[in-house]
Amino acid sequence: MDGNRKVIMAVGAHTGDAQLTMGMLLAKHAQQGDKIIVVDLTAGERGCPAGTTPEEFRPRNVESARKFARELGGESIVFDIPDGELRDSPEIELRLARLMREKQVDAVLYHWKNSIHKDHVEAHRITDNAIFFASLPTFDLDGLAPAPIRSFLCAENWEDAQGFEPYVYFDVTEAYPLWEKAVKHLWLTEHSTSMAYLKYYDALSVTRGCLIQKGRATAFAATGDRRVVRETL
Repeated sequence: MDGNRKVIMAVGAHTGDAQLTMGMLLAKHAQQGDKIIVVDLTAGERGCPAGTTPEEFRPRNVESARKFARELGGESIVFDIPDGELRDSPEIELRLARLMREKQVDAVLYHWKNSIHKDHVEAHRITDNAIFFASLPTFDLDGLAPAPIRSFLCAENWEDAQGFEPYVYFDVTEAYPLWEKAVKHLWLTEHSTSMAYLKYYDALSVTRGCLIQKGRATAFAATGDRRVVRETL
């Protein structure tokens, strides 16, 4: 890491999850010069539009994830696990933990523990355990140095709403235009017939912003019993 430059990793179950729910904060950190890494555990290819097969849609989603990360000057990594078949296992936990060590990650953003989508639940468990293994100095992982993870927070997602209570708020007013430009590379942002994603997360950012007297904000879950406003991770 260069000087005070942080390495921020966002982990999503599918292409689109991290970009939509964590992307505004990622954009803020990108503007501050931090390194952004987005890891999609699956490409979300089974959410393909009518007339398109999952096999055809996968490379399209992988490319859109790459374009999103490029807008933020960051890196996109998409695992080769089929959409809908994500399972927590020691192998995938250590694969993600190894990546966290290789990249020397300082902060991790990921799914909340409860969800109507089973892949999101699995993604939470996988990331939670990967953080443990990546940061534990007494756990040997191919001789890699432990990751200096100091912050890990769960994003607000309409599919992961059960038990989610906003705890940490970030002012993302200035970062919003960059996020909006980047997230439009994803097909589902504006074209999904099941959810108006852009409209929802646009409105949510305004709502959260009202609670901290800012133009726009994004909220994350963490332990604690009071509202917190942070400038960065």
